Amino acid sequence: MLSALADYQGSIIDLDAGQVITPTRLAAGWRGLARRMTECGLAPGERVIMAVGNGPLFIAVWGAILAGEGVPLYVHVDTPPAELARIAKRFRARFVVTDEQNESALEGAGIQASTFAGADWAEVVWGEFTSVDTAGRLHLPGVPLHPTSGTTGEHKVAIRPVSTAIAEVTSYVATIGIDRDDTLLALSPMSHAYSHGWCVITPIITGCNLVTMRRARAKNVFEACRDHRITVLPAVASMLDTLLFGAGKRLYSPERKIITGGAPLSERTAKQFERLAGTRVCPLYGTTETGAIAVARADGPMAVGGYVGPPFHGVEIEIRPPVDPEDLGEGIGLVHVRSQSVMAGYLVDEKLDDSLLSDGWFNTGDLGRIGDDGALRLCGRQAEVINLSGMKVLPSEVEEVIGAIPGVVEVKVYPGKTRHGSLQVRAAVAAESGVDLARIKAHCEEQLVYYKRPARITMLDALPRSPNGKVARDQLP
Repeated sequence: MLSALADYQGSIIDLDAGQVITPTRLAAGWRGLARRMTECGLAPGERVIMAVGNGPLFIAVWGAILAGEGVPLYVHVDTPPAELARIAKRFRARFVVTDEQNESALEGAGIQASTFAGADWAEVVWGEFTSVDTAGRLHLPGVPLHPTSGTTGEHKVAIRPVSTAIAEVTSYVATIGIDRDDTLLALSPMSHAYSHGWCVITPIITGCNLVTMRRARAKNVFEACRDHRITVLPAVASMLDTLLFGAGKRLYSPERKIITGGAPLSERTAKQFERLAGTRVCPLYGTTETGAIAVARADGPMAVGGYVGPPFHGVEIEIRPPVDPEDLGEGIGLVHVRSQSVMAGYLVDEKLDDSLLSDGWFNTGDLGRIGDDGALRLCGRQAEVINLSGMKVLPSEVEEVIGAIPGVVEVKVYPGKTRHGSLQVRAAVAAESGVDLARIKAHCEEQLVYYKRPARITMLDALPRSPNGKVARDQLP
């Protein structure tokens, strides 16, 4: 991967900074950062939390950590310092690198911080977690760690050696057709596994150009497509809904591939987008653990009703019955995947946990069936995870944060729907007098990245429960 990065001949167009990072400037940036990180203690196997926004700096920081044989651990750029500290403790990370938080914000959370640059355009804030216990840590030099909710809704990280990322891009190229003449537009956070594969690994391996923006705004997307001949646009469904309101027809181009991932594409969005933009959207199905699994083709059936198309090149799919089968419907079972891009396993208690892998097959925890045409159709999921446009929220984590407030008696976090039909995080809280909504909201703002914060918090005298003592979900507000 470092050889590919050193040989990269494409350009990265940073729309936010209004600059073009040429191959020479990119190389100077990641090599300069690598030197500074080494001076600040980065050594083979040291884990570094990456909280960096979309742009050439993300790639430079990623390359610098790999060059020092460090272990990048990706998180959302807006993750607050208090949450960064919890992540560091949970996964024994010694360092954090960010371009969003300043030194004083990190130091307020007990993180020693300093600012340095690897080039005139590549400045970061580097922090060290001095209280994190790194004894007994599994040694994984140069192996990226991807946070995931797993198949059980628990905090985990997937161990994905660089070889799996290269294999995933090889599947992209063989299935969709991408080369150095293409130009990608990075809309989704490059820290997310879906966008990381498309907007970090794909440009470096194929040599194509990359256009980046930290925040996706319809006007900027239209201008980028017009001015930079975007040929591949990986997005999430909610972004397409936003673009439709801004005249989606401006996205039309016979050579442009529009792909969605991270969350299901609704039938309404698929039909509206094709009608207004004149372009068929191709939903991609994949997981953090496996990389890309299946994708609909532009010349195939419209992707509705859970249809996500045939497998990617080099990917095998099997549908197997659940251990505790229910009346799921004919042909429906658990989706199992095998390919060269499947993770090595989870990092659990500083050991490699490959228990969900059997002869290379991974149980995704998703329900689906394969049609007579060989295409996969998804039918739901077993795990309790709230999926907000590809951003996964674990109710247990939010419950733990709210439950830590003195005076909170019990809390239940669950998904709800807005009047427009989109998902949101909700919380029902029973607490002693003196604990009010304002206090809970302020605590969540300090402890949780924005998309994990409950959009609606309801104060109750007690949580509703069934006769067997479990929280009655159907009675929650």
